[in-house]
Amino acid sequence: MKKILLPIVALSLLFACNNNTAPGETSATAAAAPKIDSTPVLADTPAPRNDTGNTLKDSILGTGLTQEEMTDDSVFSDGSKPSSWENAGFTDVKGFKLFLKKVQLLVMNNDKEQLAKLVRYPIQKTVKTEEDFIKNYNVIFSKEARLSIARINFSQIFRNDKGAMSEEGKVWFAQDGNAFRIIAINN
Repeated sequence: MKKILLPIVALSLLFACNNNTAPGETSATAAAAPKIDSTPVLADTPAPRNDTGNTLKDSILGTGLTQEEMTDDSVFSDGSKPSSWENAGFTDVKGFKLFLKKVQLLVMNNDKEQLAKLVRYPIQKTVKTEEDFIKNYNVIFSKEARLSIARINFSQIFRNDKGAMSEEGKVWFAQDGNAFRIIAINN
């Protein structure tokens, strides 16, 4: 009991005695000045994480992509070798991966209005406009298609001369000029 109580008492005293007001400074001037966090950092405190669970240190410019995700494997886990990005029509791989992260977040939030803006129309023969896409979102973007987007392995993106795809070919992507587009959704 003493082993548990002693650290709690020590931390309580530390926080109770912590006064961020400098000598000669009133509480009014101290309130106007920015506070410096003097809370001790413990060695076993986990690093701050972003919304994808990656440490912020590992993220690329706050995008949620790690250095590992930005690196492509030369051989996939099944032993196959990916086609070149150039053969798949991509000239900006980093931009494409950032686009995929955006699509992933939009799908996770069911933001059909923003997703509709990322589609190259017509799609699935009957969907010719953004309005068609929004109206038929749950049919077009089936649960399986949404899961395939959620499970994208950024370092092992399948690609060929038709573009790049999510897991099992559910969603296909292409680069159009400087933009990226969803070009097919297979249910």
